[in-house]
Parts: sequence; structure tokens; C-alpha cells
Amino acid sequence: MEPRTVHQGAAVVSAIRSDRGARVFVWSVWLVMILVALVTLARYGRNIPLAEDWYFVSPITGNEPNLVNWLWAQNNEHRVPLPRLILLTLLKVTHGDFRAGMVFNVITLGVLAFVMIRVAQHLRGGQTSFADAFFPVALLHLGNWPNLFWGWQFSFVLSTTLTCTLLLVLVSHRTLSTSSAVVVAGICLVLLPLCGATGLVFVPLLTLWLLYCGVLQWHAVKVNGGQRWISSFLIGTAVIALCFMGLYFVGYKRPTWNPPNPGIGATLKTTAKFLALGFGPVAAESWTLSVMVAFGFLLPSAAVAVLAVLRHQGLERHRALGILLFFGNLALFALAIGWGRAGYIPKVGLPMRYVLLAVPTLCTAYFVWELYGSSKLRTVAQRGLFLGMCLLLPFNTVAGLLKWGHWYHRGMEAVEQDLLAGNPPSILAEEHRDFLIHWWDENQLAEGMQMLQDAGIGPFAQMQEEPVNSESSILK
Repeated sequence: MEPRTVHQGAAVVSAIRSDRGARVFVWSVWLVMILVALVTLARYGRNIPLAEDWYFVSPITGNEPNLVNWLWAQNNEHRVPLPRLILLTLLKVTHGDFRAGMVFNVITLGVLAFVMIRVAQHLRGGQTSFADAFFPVALLHLGNWPNLFWGWQFSFVLSTTLTCTLLLVLVSHRTLSTSSAVVVAGICLVLLPLCGATGLVFVPLLTLWLLYCGVLQWHAVKVNGGQRWISSFLIGTAVIALCFMGLYFVGYKRPTWNPPNPGIGATLKTTAKFLALGFGPVAAESWTLSVMVAFGFLLPSAAVAVLAVLRHQGLERHRALGILLFFGNLALFALAIGWGRAGYIPKVGLPMRYVLLAVPTLCTAYFVWELYGSSKLRTVAQRGLFLGMCLLLPFNTVAGLLKWGHWYHRGMEAVEQDLLAGNPPSILAEEHRDFLIHWWDENQLAEGMQMLQDAGIGPFAQMQEEPVNSESSILK
């Protein structure tokens, strides 16, 4: 035992030394991406609610009469009680600082990139690849601007994080039989339907997988003994997730303002564009090229996953089947986006915030190549993906700064200037409604500003009082 232990220890030390350069590079990229995001937030972030952020004004100021109904309220197609609750807690703790959600978005995606790097290292026995820097680049580049620097987008950040966590469980365990894997997978599945439609789409297929794993574990315990609670937990969390999914549609109302689906052709085109958006907003500069590159990478990756199921036996086939199912669920998710948003394409195109939703597909392909690709093809696929993201990084950064950052900065500066000029809420609402929350009327927005002033929150605490004799005063 002792010589073998010494030999193993020497092998580990040798492996660590051999990939020292890769480790330094990958973790340096991770740190730089986080610091760039935080510095950008400090430079551009404003403690002023934007769009759906205004929904939090009444609860943080104590003016929301029914908090449960508010948490469950539908926003477009989404019910997002869990992100709402977390953001509300952050706002309460920070006395209504709307930058708290932005910081939390950056930290959450930074932690997700960290865990993805660690899982990739684990799959190689502790070895690091230069290509692992793909994860922080894909998740934290400034082309993700609205997801990083808009608090409300925590709903997308959380659903993406839970989805990717399930992916990491599938790739790092041949079967769901260990306590840690089972608990993490079960909790993520239960929480997904509480994060809106972007989480709900993953519930049916992943529920079937957890039920399948639970039944297998149940039979394995009967034959070989073991921990029966694991199978019970898997089956129980799957049932709870299905119940939450059913509850989601109780009282559900289809948004009347969404344009009708224009047909299968437009749906497939939108689906393809969405998948290409994983490379960043720069994909919109040439959809044809971007779609060709995306499918040139994703289709071979899917083929490798299918071959893995056919070639392997036992527990490895079980893992490959789970990953293939997850890959298929991502395709269904892309189709759901294509169907739901095809009508918007002629007018507004695909929103930049959808960039984050498309990234898990690329991450899944990365892990497929890690587990089942041949040595040469794995290197080509992973390094090609990373180098491609690096080449696009400057263009995605410019796209984020110009398309979203400039609009955000210009609008917030105008609001701040009018606040400093002593304009009352009625004037501020009239001047800035289109920027702050265009679907509210001016009276609603002015009332929200007044709530913030009364609570002494943010720059609105210094807002000029409404003139007593003003007919437009929101106090009358």
C-alpha cells in the first residue's frame, strides 16, 4: 500500500506541475472577467429602478397589500416568485439599493463559471486545459450587459444557474446515487418552475429522468441494499416539481400583446438564431454565418453524445443517456424560444438578454467533447470554441457598450440631471416614463417615485416635493 500511495502522490504532483501554466491562465481570465464586470458596474450602475425593477418599489416601501399575490404575479409569460423573493430580500438588506441585484448577477455568474472550471478539472483527474477559460468568457463578457447590470434579469441568471448546475451533476456522476448529487439535482429541479418559463421548460424531461433514476435506485436497494432515502428523495422531488409546474398554469393568462406565431418556417429560423446567440450579440451582425458556425459545432457534438449512448455499457451509458436527454431538452428550449418570439423578429429582433439563455447549449457541447470525444477532436473542439469566443470578445464588448450601455447611461444621466434640477415627480414621470418603464402611465410612475421619496430611498430621497397647488400633484 505504501509504495502505491507514494507513486500516486508523485503522479498528482507531476500533473499539477505540468498544467501550472494552464491553471494560472484560466484563473487569471476568470478573475479579470469578474473584475471588468464589477468595474463596469461601478462606472455605469445607477441606484434607480429600470423597467420591471419598479415592481419592487411598493413592497420595499411597505405599500404592497398582498405580498404573496405580488410574488406569484405573472409578468409576460413568467411567474418568478423565487427571483422576486431573493431580489426583494437584497433590496431590504441594502435599504433599496437597486445596484444590489446587479452585483448579485455578476457574483452568481462568476461562481457558476468557477464551478464549471472545477468540474472540467475533475473530469480530467485534476488537470486544467487552457480552453476551460471559455466558461468565464462566455458567461461574463459585456455583451451580456442587460443580464449583468439590470437587477430584474436575476430571473434569467437564476434559471440559467440552476439549469447548468443540473448539467454539472449529470456530467460529473455516472449515476444519481450519491447523497450530494441527489440532493443538488432534486433541489434544482424543484426550484426551476419557480423561475419563470425559462426554467419551466426543463421540468418535464428532467422530471422523467429523476423518476427513472429513483426507480432504478429503488430496485438496486432491494437487491444489493443501501440508502433507500435516495430513491425516495429523487421520486419525491420529481413529484413536487410536477406539482409546481401544474400550479404555474392555474389562473395563467396568455399575454395579449405578444404577436401571433407566423409559422413553422419563422419558428425554425428564430430557433437557429437563438442558438447562434450563444456566441454573443455580435452574432446578429451576420445571422447566416453565425448560424452556420453554431450548427457546425452543435450538430457534431450531438452526434458524439448519441454515439456515446450506443457505444458504452453500464453506468457510463447511463451518464451518456442523461447528458443526451439534457441536450435534447436544450433543443426543445430553443424551439420554445423560436415559437414564442418569431413574431417579434421583424420589429425588434432577438433581445440581447437572450444571450445568456443560449450559453448552456455551448457548455453542454463542451462537456460532451470532454467525456466522449477522441483526444485530437476534443482538443480541436474545445480550443476552437474558446478561441472563437476570444476573437469575438472585443466585438461583443463593443456591442454591449453601444447597444445597451450607451442607452442605459444616457437615460440614467438624464434622470439624475432632472432630479438635481429640482423637478417634482409629476415632471420626472412625464419626461422619463418611456425610458424608466414605458408601459406604466405617468401617474403610476410618479406615485412610485413618491413612495421612494417618502421612504428615503436612493436619489429620490432628495427629490423636490410636488407643488401644493399643482393640479398634476399625485397627492391629490
